[in-house]
Amino acid sequence: MTVVLSEEFKNKYQRLMKDRSKKLFDAMESDSLDAFRLNPLKANYKNVNLSLDNPIEYSKIGYYGNVDGNDIDHLAGYVYSQEPSAMYVAELLAPTENDTVLDLCAAPGSKTTYLANIMHSDGLLVSNEINYKRAKVLSSNIERMGITNTVVTNNSPKDFEKDFENYFDKILVDAPCSGEGMFRKDPESVKYWSQEYVESCANRQKHILDSAYKLLKPGGTLVYSTCTFSPEENEQNIDYFLNEYSDMSLADVKKYSGMEDGKPEWGNGNQELTKALRMFPDQFSGEGHFMCKLVKDGESSESKIKTLPNTIKKDDQKLIEKFSKENLNFVPDKNLFKVNEFLFSAASLDRRFKKLHVMRNGLKLGEFKKNRLEPDIAMILATKPERLKAIYDLDESQFKKYLHGETIILDHEPDFSNKWIGLTYQDKLFSWGRYSNKQIKNVYPKGLRR
Repeated sequence: MTVVLSEEFKNKYQRLMKDRSKKLFDAMESDSLDAFRLNPLKANYKNVNLSLDNPIEYSKIGYYGNVDGNDIDHLAGYVYSQEPSAMYVAELLAPTENDTVLDLCAAPGSKTTYLANIMHSDGLLVSNEINYKRAKVLSSNIERMGITNTVVTNNSPKDFEKDFENYFDKILVDAPCSGEGMFRKDPESVKYWSQEYVESCANRQKHILDSAYKLLKPGGTLVYSTCTFSPEENEQNIDYFLNEYSDMSLADVKKYSGMEDGKPEWGNGNQELTKALRMFPDQFSGEGHFMCKLVKDGESSESKIKTLPNTIKKDDQKLIEKFSKENLNFVPDKNLFKVNEFLFSAASLDRRFKKLHVMRNGLKLGEFKKNRLEPDIAMILATKPERLKAIYDLDESQFKKYLHGETIILDHEPDFSNKWIGLTYQDKLFSWGRYSNKQIKNVYPKGLRR
């Protein structure tokens, strides 16, 4: 679909970009670039059905290319389709394995899953999304990628302020915006653009930044990003933020080919804004983005954490150990807790999360049913093959049948006797199978079947 820019939009950027505006408009009317990331949390993670011949300069795991959502690479969480410009956001925040990190506007999960990759799924990553439906998509993407260190919340940024002040080492605000930089990927969105919408987004972003400031530890890092060109949502908001909070300052960031300095003339002449970066599609191989890194003065101190009480009873522990002895080469023991009859390995046991709407806390291991533990698909997607007692590799025909919801009938007696087995296709774990009498009964979730 061709991008049809409004006269109001064109007039604005002709005024701002002068002669360069035509190059920008031409680029916005050309084809967008597809890209994807690999997932280093997976075993043999470069074993994918995609070319790795076109790496992205600023990402160790990013490549240009198109992902098929029905391919095993996607279903097993080996790849994540992500616009190339957006990949740099997580690289700027650069969290470590020991950090406590907040992604404040996280859906659908491209940046959150990248952050988790950088953290090796260690530390704590809180991924928040105010919209419930989008938060569900966020949670499912985290599950598919086999991520275990994440608490997914469905809250307003202000909901965090009372109990999480000065709590986070690093915060990402990938702010909801007018989306001008993504018009060529989503031409329909052009219809909703207006200057009033831009100003509404800018005002909302200020409130999100105000909350982020309160949640950031002294000495902490805040990365702000948008996928829009508008000065109101970018340089002007950062100029506001720096004036409002004197203990915040912009940090220098590395700029790769095609990346440009922020524009002080678009932000009340504040020369510090050259430390921000912009990506315009007429100069950069990707969509339009703005991003910057801000640092809070001071030194951080450790937060005292009151943990949730242990909810695992002796009978529960026996069922966990029984399941593990029969089907696993280890016994899950990290931060175990029980909600109703569901068993989790929590990313955090901090009591403060009880005051938020938590949709996922770490890894869902399974459900207790009639004196047994029935494992969840989230467990298999986060488990390395060597940690399973038995694996069965499906051929192409069996794989298609299993995705469709069918039972797999074997013509021979396999060399395993345990009930729960890991299923792979092309050596990639993607589901449990329940084995009995030369049959692998289908337990693939109905919502994922094809």
